[in-house]
Amino acid sequence: MPNSDVRKVNLSALVDYFVHPSFRADADIFFRGRILISAMLTFACVTFASYVVVLATPFLATSVIYASLMLLPATLLFIGLLVITRKKGWYHFCSVSSVLAVFLTIVVGIAVSGGPVASPVVQLLVIPPLTAFFFGGLRWGGYTVAISFLALLVFGILHFSGFQFVQAVTTDAQMSIARDIVYFLNLTVVSGMAFIYEYTAAALKRERDTEHEKYILLAKTDPLTGLANRRNFDAMLQERIDLYRMQSPPRRFALGYLDLDGFKPINDLHGHAVGDEVLCVVSDRLRAALRGSDFVGRHGGDEFLLLMDLVGNQSALEAMADRMLASIAQPIKTSAGMVSVSGSLGFAMFPLDADEIEALRRAADAAMYSAKQRHGSWRFYQQDM
Repeated sequence: MPNSDVRKVNLSALVDYFVHPSFRADADIFFRGRILISAMLTFACVTFASYVVVLATPFLATSVIYASLMLLPATLLFIGLLVITRKKGWYHFCSVSSVLAVFLTIVVGIAVSGGPVASPVVQLLVIPPLTAFFFGGLRWGGYTVAISFLALLVFGILHFSGFQFVQAVTTDAQMSIARDIVYFLNLTVVSGMAFIYEYTAAALKRERDTEHEKYILLAKTDPLTGLANRRNFDAMLQERIDLYRMQSPPRRFALGYLDLDGFKPINDLHGHAVGDEVLCVVSDRLRAALRGSDFVGRHGGDEFLLLMDLVGNQSALEAMADRMLASIAQPIKTSAGMVSVSGSLGFAMFPLDADEIEALRRAADAAMYSAKQRHGSWRFYQQDM
């Protein structure tokens, strides 16, 4: 597996570790919940990394104290919210708390680094609305935008009224380092949130596509045997009729109608569960006997429909019918012991016997009922049937 795929798998596994089962009940909450978890992981890493940078650079003791009072509690808060998300699944509480924690950390950071004019932290006010839009949609995002603008307005009023903000960053060198830290935070968080959103959206799309394909498959297949259901088989049959009819001369194929002999006594004696086991085994044997261009579907009950291309002469179809019935007649191992059934098979030829779907099906059905006069046999349709 490529390294990029390994990283994606590891990231997805880490995010899913914190997903509470209740999130899966709602697709939108599940989608936003994964974004929330990814964002809280990002915030926890970013705040802790920023604190380490402050400790590792020549800031005054006052700056270190303020960083300890802001960044360390923020890191611990995000870790705590991750634990709550995993244990309790309180999506709304954790998402609101995350936005408030980011907002308050930034506001305090502005207040202790010179105020709205001098502080480089002001540009980080874009982060709370961004996260709120991802977590809560338009309404939460709109509220957070309004609160962020209100905070800027309050800071502006305080500044112009002569309020003296705390300045923990006192030298140009320290201010340069502070700006670099803020640039790093801004780039990391905004890029990280964009990546998280796109990654989660892509994962959600894959899951929805998989679900969609599963529902399409269920709509086309018989739930017991996995064969094509009657509606799907009829669509395939009509498509084959339309395609072969356009050729000159029309290409031939055979429609087979198969009914199991001795199936009802098994159902009556052993129950429907054992009958279902028999149907599944017969379905597997039919699939194994057919070629790639052939098609089999369950018509209902113990009846099956076969769509078979006439690649060679009619004797090839006769030999295949013999093999198919011989395979069906082999003993079947079930939970109630060994049982046996046989099959009666009737064929109608397109376009010799009929060139419309209903007429062709009636002809194959008539041939099958003729074959049932001798169990375990097959017949071709004839006009006198």
